Amino acid sequence: MKQYKKMLSIVLILAMLFSICVVSAVYVSAATSGSQVYFDNSSYNWENVYVYAYGTKENAKWPGQLMDKDSSGMYTMIFPAAYTSENIIFNNGLEKNEGKEQYPEAAGLPLKTGECKLLTADNQWVNYGKMDDHGYGFAYVQSGESFGTESLAVKLGLKNADKGYYSVDGAPKVAYKNGDTISVGQGKIGNSSIKLTLTATGADNVQTEQIYTYNKTFTASKTYFSSNSDGHTTEAEGGYYGTNPNMQLGQYKNITVDGKTDDWDSSMIIAQGVANDDPRVYMPSSMHEQPWDGYALYGAWDDENLYFMWEMTNTTYIISPSDNFAASNEARPWRNSIPMYLALSVNPEIQATGKAVGVDKNGNQYTNPFVWGCDGGVAKDGGTAFTTHIDTLVAMDSNNSNGGASIFKADTMDTDGTYMFNYDTRIPIGVSSFEKQDNKNGFQIKYANGTKSSTIYGINAPKGSRKMGDNLDPNSNWVDFMKKGYKTSYGYIYEVAIPMSLLGIDREYVETKGIGAMQILTYGTSAMDTLPHDPSVLDNANVEYGPDPSTSHEKDDVDNITVPLARMGALLGDTEVHYAPFEVNFGADLSSGQAPNKEITLSAEGYNNSGSVTYSFAVNGETVPNATSNTARWKPTQIGEYEISVTATDSEGATVTEKKTFVIFDPTAGKLIGDVNGDGKVDITDARDIQKYSTKLLTFDEDQLICADANYDGYVDIKDTTHIQKKLAGII
Repeated sequence: MKQYKKMLSIVLILAMLFSICVVSAVYVSAATSGSQVYFDNSSYNWENVYVYAYGTKENAKWPGQLMDKDSSGMYTMIFPAAYTSENIIFNNGLEKNEGKEQYPEAAGLPLKTGECKLLTADNQWVNYGKMDDHGYGFAYVQSGESFGTESLAVKLGLKNADKGYYSVDGAPKVAYKNGDTISVGQGKIGNSSIKLTLTATGADNVQTEQIYTYNKTFTASKTYFSSNSDGHTTEAEGGYYGTNPNMQLGQYKNITVDGKTDDWDSSMIIAQGVANDDPRVYMPSSMHEQPWDGYALYGAWDDENLYFMWEMTNTTYIISPSDNFAASNEARPWRNSIPMYLALSVNPEIQATGKAVGVDKNGNQYTNPFVWGCDGGVAKDGGTAFTTHIDTLVAMDSNNSNGGASIFKADTMDTDGTYMFNYDTRIPIGVSSFEKQDNKNGFQIKYANGTKSSTIYGINAPKGSRKMGDNLDPNSNWVDFMKKGYKTSYGYIYEVAIPMSLLGIDREYVETKGIGAMQILTYGTSAMDTLPHDPSVLDNANVEYGPDPSTSHEKDDVDNITVPLARMGALLGDTEVHYAPFEVNFGADLSSGQAPNKEITLSAEGYNNSGSVTYSFAVNGETVPNATSNTARWKPTQIGEYEISVTATDSEGATVTEKKTFVIFDPTAGKLIGDVNGDGKVDITDARDIQKYSTKLLTFDEDQLICADANYDGYVDIKDTTHIQKKLAGII
């Protein structure tokens, strides 16, 4: 009985110890509700650091509140939960005449309740763990970023911890120090995501895990065409933009103009734009305005009419949700009467510069520099000019309320041989009554909320972070906004029908000679976006607008159209087609840096090929035998650097080979497996420590976990204790 009681006492004590250890291992202090910001002052060296928050709440009148300096040297401030979506500006608390400094210069950095954010010394606004005292690993590259290069460099940081561990795509964990930079995505196939897992343990012995996802993109080359007779001086923009993508020229089809998209499909797209590229995004203080963001232009015709449909997007509620008006459905373009154009080239021999001529009531001829928005021969707010040959402007307004909407033809020659649009020969297409929507001369227009495209590609970046030219950079953070929660009901659809008789053409003309087309969105008179996209609509995007310096000069500059128009029906006779080369998107399903004996799948996808494609995969020049039509399974057993490759061949014999580097590493390198206590030898004390760990009486850091997996099965459990005991006994 005494022996039984003694045994029971030991069991109870062990149970109590087990409970205490379990509680201490998983305990996480309740995080303060609200949000928290940190500021790294090491590059600014301000004597005092203030933070100003505005949005749903204002923390104080400018310059805000004085921030506290914590033990790590960072300045910090906590905001209550009532601050649900704010904009944050850091400053030195001085007036302009005293040496005022602030970041950012214009609109503040976004902060939502529950977030903990750090403004780094190089002005990166990054997630910074959570609002507690645990140790955290964090990345200086935000989760969700995209890149189009072979790999992405990611700088890693630590909060309240001296050492962290990272794992890429499930690879064994590797230790890192604060400020180390790693590479992710090497060897992986494009159009895939990479998972970066960061773990860290602080002084309280609580391990935390932070997961980041990065997107590796692949953008195939596109076929494009060039024609000297169309007058263009700038080539069509590439990347995610497209002029007559896949050489699509519209289709013969009867369309019902009703503001619905069911008559249209992607094969009818004649110009492809991108989302979130209107001028507002380059002026961080102008995101409150309506977006004028063209995304795709569709074309069709039947025996009587030309039909056009264009999509416009509004991603503001994703990019800048604090800009309440623009982020809401109240920002729809038909809220106001704003000029819109379809610029057509019916006769490619005619070039109009944008000037317009007419005769006033006294019989005197007058000219305006632009068709719309001029007074007494002076443009009130910029305008649109043309180098590319355009001879017809179908001028309408965004809510179809302007009775002066007209088709203007460039039928009057100027002294320099170019042509001017003529007010006196215009064809009215406006309404007599807004309520009746009774457009003249057979012109039809309807608008509605909606989205036809199944993907909405654009740059996912908050205001204040966009840089001029990023819309053409494949390494910008390109995303499909549909995957970010884009609401199709927040898109805008316009449909129009133009009787061909008003243009002096018929179906045969469209199908044999073709016409050129461009859709132009304005904000008054100056172009804000075009389909096909022209670089002139962004050349002054980051310059202040004269009457309102918070918005873009694109409102009042002169935009000269120089790119080729989209063709509808047929190409011009002198068109030279530049066919995109046969390309292949190739790589592994995991990022480089895996351990031996991990099965890896190689895959490939051909682009711009003729007919079917066959693929042959190789590693270090040796064919991988276990392959399917476009995949192969590879299980490397040795550490080292490998060359993985694929050779793709299409039906016409065209061949392309793609090669990449893939590294297999030993996670145990430099470590004595079994030595969990770090004393330089493997003995019974290590076996006992592993036994304690398996019963949760002891915790291990990441290095100890690697050493504790004595039997190399990927787990730390009692089997590892047995393995060490057998080895010490000479059994194995």
